[in-house]
Amino acid sequence: MRLFLKLHKFNSERLKKIVIKKEAAKRSALFVVGCFISSLSYNLFSVPNNFVGGGLGGVGIILNELVNLDPTFVIMVGNAIFIILSIFTLGVKKSLMSIIGATTSTLFVYLTKNIPMMINFYFDDILLYVLAAGVVGGFGESLVYKAGFNTGGTSIIALIIQHYKKQPLGGLLRSISLIIIIAGGFTFGYTSVMYSLLITFMSTYMVDKMLIGISASKTFFIQTSKQEEVKDFIIKIIESGVTEFDSHGAYSHKKKKMLMCVVPTERYSLLKSAIKEIDPDAFIVVSDCYEVLGGTERKKLQFEDTDI
Repeated sequence: MRLFLKLHKFNSERLKKIVIKKEAAKRSALFVVGCFISSLSYNLFSVPNNFVGGGLGGVGIILNELVNLDPTFVIMVGNAIFIILSIFTLGVKKSLMSIIGATTSTLFVYLTKNIPMMINFYFDDILLYVLAAGVVGGFGESLVYKAGFNTGGTSIIALIIQHYKKQPLGGLLRSISLIIIIAGGFTFGYTSVMYSLLITFMSTYMVDKMLIGISASKTFFIQTSKQEEVKDFIIKIIESGVTEFDSHGAYSHKKKKMLMCVVPTERYSLLKSAIKEIDPDAFIVVSDCYEVLGGTERKKLQFEDTDI
């Protein structure tokens, strides 16, 4: 692949496709296993105990209590509506991951809905259900996110809102989840809210620690001999600004250029893999970034926009 890049004019979009293709088998396996574990956790722990999470699954549990609708049916219909909205607002290409995620997740929720009755599974203590729902569900979700997918549902709505309002995706998801959890509190009582908040906290913690740390953004410091190619990829594919400044090696006494950029955590793996493909000898330092203020907006970057 690196020989290919040397023989052809560098193209960030082509590199993105190559990086994704190289990791396709691993990402697919993580995605399928993650969807299965997440769906099993939902049917095994959340549905029997009316734990209202922040997604369509939580809405399904609420509607099951109010109007006796099957949660699986609610998830299926909700995802179908959200996918149609996503296609009309974001386009088919940008909706593809959500379509795959929502369809696969819905299928696994349907396939695992009768497992609790088949194995007659139960705990004596409700707190054990809370712990299991948070840890097991969070583990499944972390595999899905690590594969670069989402499970559809309210994630699609958050992506649509972000497209128009340019708000951080994590903040939108938390706001939507909080609204659904509060609705669950009105339906099942305050105890349900506390259980749901504990589950959400644990699952979020699992995703954060297993996947990408604890921040919504990552700061990259990059020292490479392929600066132009790396900058091109960051600006066009990662859609982030990048700063270049002089550095001086204390041991080698050589003057070099250092690149610095802040990227959304969900694009951390893509950028890291791309830099390795561009320059295997690149020196990379990555750290959590807890707050980002100001900066250059995407629309102000001076380059010809590409459909990505």
